[in-house]
Amino acid sequence: MSVMRFTHILFLSALSVLTLSACSSEEAVEQQSSVQPRYVKLATVSNIPDFDEFTFPAVVSAVKTVDLSFEVSGRLIQTDLTTGSDINKGKLLATIDRTPFERRVEESKTRLDQAKRELDRIERMFEQKLVAQSSLDTAKTSYELAVIDLKNAEQDLSYTQLYAPFNAKVSQRLVENNSFVAAGTPIARLQDVSKIYFNINVPERLLTANIGRGIKQASATLATNRSEWYPVNYVEHSTQPDPVSQTYEVVFAMAPRKELPLTPGARAVVKVSLQGSVYTDGFVVPVRSLVGDKDSGFAVWLYDSETSSVSMQSVDVKHIENNLAIIEGKRQGDISLGQQVVAAGATQMRAGMKVLPYKGEK
Repeated sequence: MSVMRFTHILFLSALSVLTLSACSSEEAVEQQSSVQPRYVKLATVSNIPDFDEFTFPAVVSAVKTVDLSFEVSGRLIQTDLTTGSDINKGKLLATIDRTPFERRVEESKTRLDQAKRELDRIERMFEQKLVAQSSLDTAKTSYELAVIDLKNAEQDLSYTQLYAPFNAKVSQRLVENNSFVAAGTPIARLQDVSKIYFNINVPERLLTANIGRGIKQASATLATNRSEWYPVNYVEHSTQPDPVSQTYEVVFAMAPRKELPLTPGARAVVKVSLQGSVYTDGFVVPVRSLVGDKDSGFAVWLYDSETSSVSMQSVDVKHIENNLAIIEGKRQGDISLGQQVVAAGATQMRAGMKVLPYKGEK
C-alpha cells in the first residue's frame, strides 16, 4: 500500500470520528433540551364564590306620566302650569270659559222645573180620571229626562276646571293661555314623583340562570358619583323580553331624597345582590385553564408538585362567569380543592411534560 493511499484512509477515518462525535453532541443537546422544565403560570382550584352581586346601568323614571286634558271644549282663560314646578294634589291648574256651561245649567234647571209642574198637573188629572195612563207615563218620562239633562249640564260645568290628580311635577306645558282647546287635547304633562323609579335591563341569560333566587339586597346611586349607595325596593319586572335587545325590564323604587337630586331621565346605577347560589357543587378555575370545546369536551392540565409534571383531566363546565369557570370532574374525586392547574399556555402542554411554577419578577 502506498503512503498516499494510507494517508487518505487515515484522513477518512478521522473525518468519520469527528462526524459521529458532532452528531452525538447534537443529540445530547437536543435530548437535554427536551427534558428542560418549562415555566408555567398556575392557578389553585378553589371553592365557588357567591355570584350574587350584579351591577346594571339604570334610567330614572317617574311612577307614572299623565297627559292632562279637558273633557269638554272651550277657550282656555286661566292656567297655573309652570314647567318644572312641583304641584300638590287638588291644586287648580287650568280653567276654560265657564259662561256657556253655566247658561246650560240654568236652562236645564228651568226645563226640570217645567217638567215637574207638568208632572204634578197630570198626576192630579189622572187621579180624577181625566187623562189616560199614557199621558201620565209621558209626563214622568219628560221629568226623568230633565233630571238627567241637568246632571249632564252640571257635570260638563265641573269639567271646565282641571285639578292636579296627585302630587306631581309639571314636565311640559303643551297649550298656552287664551287658546281654544278641544276635548281630549293634552294641555300639560304631569309626572308622579312621589317615588323614584329605577329601570334596568337584565339580559335573558342572566335572568334565566338565576330563576328562583330571591333578591337579598338592592341599592342605587348616581352614575356620575358612586361614593354613596341608597337602598331601593323591587317593584316589578316584565315577563317578555325586548325583541331587539333580548333583555327584561326590572323596576326598583325608593322615596325621594333631598341629598340625591334625581329627576326623570337621569342616569343612575343599580346594584343587586341575590340570595344563595345556583351552583352548590363544583369548583372554580380560570377560563384560560380550559382546553377543548363544548362539542369535544373540556379538560384542564393538573400540576403534580412531586414530579413537576402535568396530566390532563377531563371536566364538566357548569357555568362561566366573567373570567372564571365552574367545573366538576368527570368522575367523583377527579378534581379536589387546592389542586393546581395550568392557567396560561394550557394549549401547549402535553402529558408528562416537566414544568415549574412561574413566580414572576419580584
